Amino acid sequence: MKTFVKILVAILVVAALCGGIYLVLPETAQTFVKGNIQYRINDEAKKRVDEAKNSQIKYTYKDNGIKKIYDPGTTYGSALENKAKTTVWYYESNGTGGYTITFYGTKVSMDLAKYGSDGTYIDKTLKVVFDYKPNNNGGYTGTVSWYIDNEPCEESITLAVVQALCN
Repeated sequence: MKTFVKILVAILVVAALCGGIYLVLPETAQTFVKGNIQYRINDEAKKRVDEAKNSQIKYTYKDNGIKKIYDPGTTYGSALENKAKTTVWYYESNGTGGYTITFYGTKVSMDLAKYGSDGTYIDKTLKVVFDYKPNNNGGYTGTVSWYIDNEPCEESITLAVVQALCN
C-alpha cells in the first residue's frame, strides 16, 4: 500500500510540475502544445485542419482598380509548412456555427522585395487565420488573414507573402 501511495504522489508531483511549466509558457508556445495534442485526439479538429491544409491558395487583389486572382496552384499546407521551421495548426469553434483555423509558423524567412514589397523578413513568426462562417448553401465561406510577428499584413504585403511562400 505504501508503494502505491508513493507512486500516486510521484504522478501528482510530475503532473503539477508539467502543468506549472505549461502555465508559464508564452501564449504561442502554449498554442503549439495545444495544437499538437488537439490534432491527435479531436477528430473534428483534425478534419477541419486537414481541409484548410488541402485548400488551394487563391488570392484576390486589385491591380490598377482591376480585380485579379492570383492562383499559384499549391495548397496552404504545402506552402506554409515548407517555409517554417516549426508549425502548428489550431482549431477553434465559435459560437455562431462557424470555426477558425490558425496556423503558426516560426523562423520563416522571405525576401518580399522580389514580389513588389519592400523588405526581407528573416526568422519571423508567421500567423495565418482562416475564419469560416456558415453560408446559405449549408457550407462555409472563408476569409484568410495574414500576420507577420503578430502585425496584420496590408494587401500589398499579403500578396507578396503569398507569392514568396509559393515559390
